[in-house]
Amino acid sequence: MAAPPRGTRTAQMLEYERQADERAREQDAMNEERERMLEEQARMAAEQERIAQEEYEMRQYYEAEALKHAEEVRIHQEEVRRHQDRVRDHERRIRDHEASAEAFAKVIAMPAKPGRDRQTPFITPVDRTGTGLNGNGKTNGA
Repeated sequence: MAAPPRGTRTAQMLEYERQADERAREQDAMNEERERMLEEQARMAAEQERIAQEEYEMRQYYEAEALKHAEEVRIHQEEVRRHQDRVRDHERRIRDHEASAEAFAKVIAMPAKPGRDRQTPFITPVDRTGTGLNGNGKTNGA
């Protein structure tokens, strides 16, 4: 078979060109698909990062809230303890007051010993004037 004249394309050459064009189109389609996949992966990574950041912020928020709540509970418990101490102290004072009032009432209610006010002392009063006289012009013991 004779070689075809220069510049003419044979059927085999046309087939090779057609196959090369098809491979180029397939390559372009694969590149476009790869580009879409990379963009989707980038969007997914950004979304995952956003979610992770939100979860971190939520953990920080709830941890801070939990610490605030724990401090509020501690302060409240301290206030309750101080209040209970004051109540116990008050109740103790009331019991002491009632006991002393009861004892005072018993003393008041006791009858006076008969004739106590009218008893004459066996010992003459002690000189408190500094004169040596016991108030009636006599000296003590004379």
